[in-house]
Formats: sequence, C-alpha cells, structure tokens
Amino acid sequence: MRASLRLKTWFFIVLFTLTSMVSLVFLTNYLYESFYLTHQTEQLEGRGNNLAQVYYQAETPEQLDYFYDLAEFMARCAVANIQITDMGEFNSRIPRSVPLQEDEFALTDFENEQLTAGETIRFTREGYEKDHLIIMLPLMEEGDAGPQGIITISTAVNAAFSPFESLRGILFLSMGVAFVVIVFVLHKMTNYVIDPIRRMIAASKSWGEGDFSQKVDVKTTDEIGQLADAFNQMTYSLDEADKKKQEFLGNVSHELRTPLSYLKGYSEVLLEKHRKGEALDEKHIEKIQAEGNRMEKLIHDLLDLARLEGDTYPMDKMPMPLAQLVEDVCERMNLIAEKDDVTVNLELDYGIIIEGDESRLEQVISNLIENAIRYGKQGKQIDVSLEQADGKAVLRVRDYGAGMPPETLTRLTERFYRVDRTRSKQLGGTGLGLTIVNEIVKKHDGQLSFESVEGEGATAIVQIPCFDDEMN
Repeated sequence: MRASLRLKTWFFIVLFTLTSMVSLVFLTNYLYESFYLTHQTEQLEGRGNNLAQVYYQAETPEQLDYFYDLAEFMARCAVANIQITDMGEFNSRIPRSVPLQEDEFALTDFENEQLTAGETIRFTREGYEKDHLIIMLPLMEEGDAGPQGIITISTAVNAAFSPFESLRGILFLSMGVAFVVIVFVLHKMTNYVIDPIRRMIAASKSWGEGDFSQKVDVKTTDEIGQLADAFNQMTYSLDEADKKKQEFLGNVSHELRTPLSYLKGYSEVLLEKHRKGEALDEKHIEKIQAEGNRMEKLIHDLLDLARLEGDTYPMDKMPMPLAQLVEDVCERMNLIAEKDDVTVNLELDYGIIIEGDESRLEQVISNLIENAIRYGKQGKQIDVSLEQADGKAVLRVRDYGAGMPPETLTRLTERFYRVDRTRSKQLGGTGLGLTIVNEIVKKHDGQLSFESVEGEGATAIVQIPCFDDEMN
C-alpha cells in the first residue's frame, strides 16, 4: 500500500521533532556538565590556593593550628573532602579519606612528576558509588627543593550535578508539553495543506470523466489558494474547450450533412428519371456539382486551418511592398465587385514594406474584400486603405452594408460562427474564412480586429509589423 502524503508528513515531522528533542537533552546535559564541572574545579582550586597561602604565612605553632582548623572549616562549607598530607607520609597515592575503588588510588607516573615539580594536578577517579573530582596542590614555596606537603581536595561529581536533577525533570516536562503542542499544530497544518490537495484530486478525477462542473473550494489567498484558483481556471478553460469542440463537431457534421443531403436527394431523382427513361434535368446536375464543390471547399478549409494552427507550419516570408499586393488583389476582385455594382476605392501608402508570405497574405486580402463585397453590396462601395502607424502596416477594409451588433465582433474569428445564419447560408461561405485569416495574421505577428455600427457597415483591420532593415 502506497503511503499517503499526510502519513509521510507526519512521519518526517514527528521523527524530526523527536530527534531534535533528544539531541537537545543530550546537548543540554553535556553543556551543563562541562560548564558546571569547570566552575566546580575552579572554585575548589581557588579554595586550595587560599588555604596554601595561609600555610605559607604560618610562622608559629598557633598559626599552623589555625591552618588545620581553616582546612576543616572550608571542608564543611564547600561540601568537599580536604586532606593535608606531609611529604613524609606521601607515597604517590591519593589519601584513603577519598572513597575510591581500590585500584584508583595510585597516581600515574606523569601525575606524580607534575606534583613533585610543584604543579597542581586535576583529575576524576571512579568511586564505589560516585565519581570524584580530585585536585592536589603541592605546598611548595620558592626556593624549596620539593613540596613540603600536599593539599588534596575532592568532591563527588554526582553531588556537583544534583541541582541539575530537578532541572532535568522540568526539561522533560517542558519537552512533553512542547511535543503535544507540536503534534496539535502539525495536525492543523497537515489538514490545511492536505485537505485542499485531496479536494483537487477528487475534482481532477471528475474532470477526467468529463465532468467539469466540479470546482476546488479553497478560501485562502496563499500558494494553496492560488493553486486551487489555477485548477479552477484550468477547469473553466477545459470546459470552454470541450464546449467549443462539441460545437465544432456539431457544425462540421451539419455543414457536411447539408450538401450530402442535397447530393443524395438530387442523385435519387436523377436515378429515378434515368430508370423511367425520362430526360435528365440539367438544374439537378448543376446543383449536385455545386454541392460537391461546396464540400470540397469545406474540406480544403478544414485541412488548411489544421495546418495553420500547428506550430511547425512554415511561412515563406520575405520583404515585400504590401500596397502592390493589395492593388493586385483588388484588380482581380473588381470582376466580382462589378457584377454586384460595387465600387472598390483604394487609398494606399506604397512606401510600406513588410516581411511576409505573399501567397498567404493574398489569401487574407482576398477573403476580407470578398466578405466586404458579399455583405456590404447594398452600400455600393467598399474602401480599402493602407497606412503606417507606430511601426505597423495598418490595412482597413470597410463596407457600408448592414453592419453587425457590437457583441458579435469578438466572435467573428470562431469556427463556423455566423452573425445571421440564414443570411450567411444564402450568401455562401464555409464559416472558416475569418478563422483562417486570423491564423495567418498571427503567423505574421499581427492582429486582426473589427469595428462596426449597425446600419452603417463594418471595418476589418489588419495590423502587421513593418520590415525593419536594421533589425533584420
């Protein structure tokens, strides 16, 4: 069974907390013992030095008695054992008054050499129940050949640490309380982080099944909330894409079904007449041909759009005078315009150079002018202008037809979108022309937009960056 993120989080944080607490206990114990032991050593050694000074200053038997009395008094006050040993009694061993194990009394050769040389030695030895801190100070004045005696001060190390025992209990209690608090906070934090992730997982499963109505409900504004918002935005985009896909499939099937229905119907009529030996109606044959051409155009546009929407579709770009291309296209389109009694007016800046694919841009211009003639012929004229603005070539194609509602302008480049489906069917077209135009313009780093006022006509605007010889 795969461990959940919540379990992993709990495991690692609890492990980290316990490790930190145990390390803290050992570190605290080590530091306390080290500092306390150093302090205790310095304190006992200071008392020993003070006692040695009294010995050095003693000149009479009374003063020497005072020295021994002071040693006894200091031993009681310091909770330590103080032993004065004459050198005649010293046998390189620790005095028996220190309760050590039998094999711990003897001094090492190095310790003995230090002591006889007049140096103070400090060490710990193992006792029967407790370890002992031992300081041995030689009573040796300047000019003496060797120590006159030894002051031995010892104290049980465990006794030195007795104040820490009560602190240890407080420390463990504090750690227990801290652990409970950490576990509580950890529980809240994991719920805060994991629960939204679980909701995202549940929502993702619903999205995978095609249900985009599920949303991730997270109220926070932090990274978790931002992630949830991103998920919800992605859901909205997927939902919109799914709707557009369904709409596209519906439109494609509808656009193909209509000519197929005509083809089937007229072919059945012709077949029936042929069986009866009747003369074939030329109008039926022309209708079949027209619907076949319409299907061919639709399939061609679908394939063309699919290629343009791909990231790897090549554009054969080169520097070119855009005005000349516009003029050439308008000359060819004049034949169509004259049939509908429409005049094409040109106002072109012939100095504009762009870098583009001539055949594709010709497709753009032809489509826009054809649409203007088709939908604006009642206005009897269309205006085609080309100018430069802000480093861009701006092409405008304006008709004076019925115009369009403002809310429809942003949808004109959608596949199969028609402002007036009935009128569009009468005027022909596949419903993909402006979609293809928009893709071609984007391939030229340009922008396609529209302006319209109902009853006054519409304007298609293409903006493409001008050719910069220095940059290229």
